[in-house]
Amino acid sequence: MTVYNRRLEGQLNDILDILGTTKTLLVPGWEKEGSIISAIGAAGFVPSDEAGANALQTYFSPIELPCGLHHYGFVKTENHHFSGADNAAFTFDGGADAPFSGGMWYRPNVAVLAQDLWAKYEALAEEFRFGISAAGKLILELHDATDSTSELATADTVLTSGKFVFVVFTYDGTAATPDIHLYIDGVDDNPTGLSVPTGAYLHMDDTLTPLTIGCSSLTATPANEADGRLAIPFLCGKELTGVNVKDLYAIMNPMVGLS
Repeated sequence: MTVYNRRLEGQLNDILDILGTTKTLLVPGWEKEGSIISAIGAAGFVPSDEAGANALQTYFSPIELPCGLHHYGFVKTENHHFSGADNAAFTFDGGADAPFSGGMWYRPNVAVLAQDLWAKYEALAEEFRFGISAAGKLILELHDATDSTSELATADTVLTSGKFVFVVFTYDGTAATPDIHLYIDGVDDNPTGLSVPTGAYLHMDDTLTPLTIGCSSLTATPANEADGRLAIPFLCGKELTGVNVKDLYAIMNPMVGLS
């Protein structure tokens, strides 16, 4: 029997209030078994490997959080990921970039390893990817698929293997002079907001690329697969402020058992 959790519902409402109502997507993690991860704001995600759908309880080892939600295990060598659909609502382009933000709680098994946590990114149809570089630092790449150009923002700090952290990116939507911030546990780890261009980046393009959690590039074998455990991923069509990020961290910290 599922028990109604009044406190959890209040916490989810508080999170949604901060994320706003524009292109908001929240994946609470209610499920501990089955073949779908439901979401607020979009169709659900399919727990998968390179061969197709898999059962959560068999491959993703759900562990219940103190709030009653779950965090899920991803194994890089098994190509684990959550596969979504192409959803224009989560393309942040309309002939010019739009602001957006996203994040999740993540515990990397090995931090110094390239891993994509949120992505809408396929070869020749790239939009964006948020994750960890091969050097173990948070990154956000914005990609102009038409012109094969990009902007790449990189955080300052190397993440710690085995440590559960709250990771967030924000982008102001100004393609000519992007202002991108990368947060770890509510602290801005790219305080200058700077990114490095490759070529003359104009804006992201609306492609047919699926939205994924835990990898990029689904047309063949998934790429940059996550290797760790994640919880409560989210996206929204606004530039979250530093105060917003701190507030989200404060709400979610007890939900994942860290306070």
